[in-house]
Amino acid sequence: MSFNPAEILVVLVIFQLVFTSVFLFTHRKGRVVGNRLLGFFFLAIGLDLLDNLLLLKGIYSVHPAFGLWSAWLLLLFGPLLYLYTQSVLYQDFRWRAANWLHFAPFAVLFAVSEIYWLGQQPADQRSMLLRIAARQMPQYQSVGPVLIFLQFFGYMAASKKLINRYRKAAGEAFSDYRRIDIRWLSNTLLFFTVVMMLAALNSAISLTALAPFWWPTFLGIILLVFGYINVMLLRALRHPQLFALLREERKNEKAEDGKGAEGVSGAERRKETFHPGDNMPEAEAAIRQRLLLQLDEHMNARRPWLEPDLTLEQLAAQLGQRPRSLSQAINEGLGKSFFELVNQYRISEARRLLTDPPDKKITILEVLYQVGFNSKSSFNTVFKKQTGMTPSEFKKNNGDNPGRSTLRG
Repeated sequence: MSFNPAEILVVLVIFQLVFTSVFLFTHRKGRVVGNRLLGFFFLAIGLDLLDNLLLLKGIYSVHPAFGLWSAWLLLLFGPLLYLYTQSVLYQDFRWRAANWLHFAPFAVLFAVSEIYWLGQQPADQRSMLLRIAARQMPQYQSVGPVLIFLQFFGYMAASKKLINRYRKAAGEAFSDYRRIDIRWLSNTLLFFTVVMMLAALNSAISLTALAPFWWPTFLGIILLVFGYINVMLLRALRHPQLFALLREERKNEKAEDGKGAEGVSGAERRKETFHPGDNMPEAEAAIRQRLLLQLDEHMNARRPWLEPDLTLEQLAAQLGQRPRSLSQAINEGLGKSFFELVNQYRISEARRLLTDPPDKKITILEVLYQVGFNSKSSFNTVFKKQTGMTPSEFKKNNGDNPGRSTLRG
């Protein structure tokens, strides 16, 4: 059996997918369940490609009963990516019996289609396999693929919603930009959404006069997947412990609502209790204002923002307040998130050091570590967002002219 260059490429991609899956199944670092979900996702892609390759090479002509076993594998893509997203964002994510329900459509349709397929005569099976290989299926049979693609896009929308929730919660709990920045996960979901859109378009093309372009487009999609798998794998296995907020958020909510919330005394809880005769909006505003004054004094005197990994929970404990009360005061009283507030202090100090430093030879790298950042990329991102320019641009424009500032806001 001979293979042309395009088919050799498909074989290489299948090998890479299977090899990556085996690596993830046996990889013990990070989150084991998440690694396995990602491994099953890659394996499902590899098996789907393998079935297509065997079909195009005519392997099933001898034993047609073994054909079409991957017809519903695409139903696994969406659930696997969605559950993988949960495993990344929830530190306490574990496999539960209810998770199997995500795969019920695949199991039911696979069982029904296999029973139907095995009940056909070999001659009928061969005839159908030939029509599928030649992309000559009747249009009414495109309903199944359409529903599969819609299911996948629905899971991607649910995953995006979960990521948005994480970003909002992370901004209220963390000051470290690395724990906020999950663009790699968003980009991965976006990438596979685009791939599935291209695959859907390619499936539609195969039913038109443009059918001869199906194979080149298919190869292009494979090349995209081949190139991105390595990027995704490296990012997925790097610093998996950084993304754990949603578990901590639920834990904190329970702790704050129960007895013995950390850092809160009975007297402090009574101060936040309103009586029927109180004017609640005014009382709330007064409490919030006192808390913000306490916060401002603490931030200027103790400078806790110099700690790179400062969290809302840690700051609340320093102030003897509940994390939820502190977060609400920052949000409603200052119109900022915890992340924005802490990094405002850091960037303000960085601007001072870059404008009129005690040591004229101080470098940007030294400045970022002095003000509480632990990553140059994080410092550059936050600095530019707040000032409209990079640290290097700011130093060049302001370093020799302490009295002049070209900052916005």
